[in-house]
Amino acid sequence: MKKTLILTFVLLLAFSTVIFAAPGDTSDPIVVLSYLNERISSLISQYKLENIDDMQAQIDKLSSQGTGSSSGSTGMALEIVEIRDGEKLIGGSGTEIILRGGEAYIIGSQLGGLSDVTLGKDFVSGMAVVPNHLMIVPRDDGRGVYAEKYAIFMVRGTYQVTK
Repeated sequence: MKKTLILTFVLLLAFSTVIFAAPGDTSDPIVVLSYLNERISSLISQYKLENIDDMQAQIDKLSSQGTGSSSGSTGMALEIVEIRDGEKLIGGSGTEIILRGGEAYIIGSQLGGLSDVTLGKDFVSGMAVVPNHLMIVPRDDGRGVYAEKYAIFMVRGTYQVTK
């Protein structure tokens, strides 16, 4: 009898904190929906995210305008571009070029050539493009690649294919 009375008293003490805890109190382990809604609202106003839809609309509008190049892609996807004998692929500033097949050579300018990001080096005029290396055109000053034979590229950014 004495053991059951002590056991009952210990169990009552253990569960008293759970029974008498107020919802949302620090001793209450359950998160209340009203607390979450209040916290999210305060974070939205703190980081000024009320106009997130307006910002996204402006970003979409700017990305759809592009840079005004007459030929070439301005989207985020890589585009397959084939150039034939003697043709040139001239990239705009920031254009990414990857040689996937064939042979191609660098067209540089007085300020340098293309940046081979894979190797971390600058490739100047006349150097062969290394297949499957990411090349970036640093300036819009006539830099690019040319092919003496057929070549196929993956290109992201603005470009023009010329003879």
